[in-house]
Amino acid sequence: MKNNRLNHQVALTLMEGIGVKNAKVLLAYLGSVENIFDATINLRTEIPGFAKERFRELNRDIALEKAVSIVDFVHKNGIDTTFFTDQHYPRRLKECGDSPVLMYHRGNFDFNPRKSIAIVGTRNMTSYGKQLINELLATIAPYNVQVVSGLAYGVDGYAHTKCLELGIPTIGVLGHGLDRIYPVQHKKLAKKMVETEGCGVLTEFPQNTKPDRENFPQRNRIVAGMTDATIVVESGERGGSLITALLANDYNRDVYAFPGNVERPFSMGCNHLIASDKAHLITSGKDLVRLMEWEKESNEKSVQTNLFEGLEGDEKTIVTTIKEFEKISLDVLSVRLKKPVHLLSSLLLGLELKGIVMSLPGKKYALSRL
Repeated sequence: MKNNRLNHQVALTLMEGIGVKNAKVLLAYLGSVENIFDATINLRTEIPGFAKERFRELNRDIALEKAVSIVDFVHKNGIDTTFFTDQHYPRRLKECGDSPVLMYHRGNFDFNPRKSIAIVGTRNMTSYGKQLINELLATIAPYNVQVVSGLAYGVDGYAHTKCLELGIPTIGVLGHGLDRIYPVQHKKLAKKMVETEGCGVLTEFPQNTKPDRENFPQRNRIVAGMTDATIVVESGERGGSLITALLANDYNRDVYAFPGNVERPFSMGCNHLIASDKAHLITSGKDLVRLMEWEKESNEKSVQTNLFEGLEGDEKTIVTTIKEFEKISLDVLSVRLKKPVHLLSSLLLGLELKGIVMSLPGKKYALSRL
């Protein structure tokens, strides 16, 4: 049954013209990935918005056929997978509308740590960039922070390496399948990350996906979406690290950048982010700790659990789910609880009036706090 489900999960990512957003629509309306491939269900007539020319051929059978070899590779190579509706799917990433439906990964790491940051930057890192990373990581090491990056040359690879040296959990997000490591010079680094507790590598791409240029912006959205904040160390006027920073802005995540010499080409990106108010200026790890308020963690406000007494049925289930995710979008809640959006909207309004739930921008909800 589990293997059959994985076949369907992989096949969903292979259906032509669907994409991650429409895949989530299908999951929300049909309740399970298996139902999407039920031949008795006409997706074009039963799902709003699918009666369009571009959904004329959904190729469910072809997608299932293609999925067989991918699932076989996953099993033979000890690869783990995480699907959008899985309980351990990254809660931060789930808040992003374009988050992957399925991810492949190796290593034993936590998808939902209490603290997670992305460290990104140029492939042409200077000694100045190394000094910044050394100080930053040494400062945050006691705070049990997970570091996510892209395993690329320069800042990415150096950050991963220093994390391993300092015992900081780190994850490398790849722009290709797990049948290879790019750049090949980082193969030993990736192997060590997979073998180290709390570390590993992940990707949304199946095997035989080459590290083509267009894959890396997709990779960068995972780096930005999985974390609380993105830190840009050094960056040129253009590049992947700037894409990651702008994506983090779009996801309403914090972005921090180290300033640099205005005459140096690999300081231009950071300086521009700061000057355009797209990143907070930091000069040290202490600045980051202060701005993220990690020292105040022990004094976090407690949830008004006394207000939850007397809740039953769907209301209790909704509150329990929101508490698990801290904040959650209406669409994700619909998929998670397998209940229509209109019903949840009515229940959430009732919980808001009781002072138990509060609505946030972007149709997201969180529990009310003291």
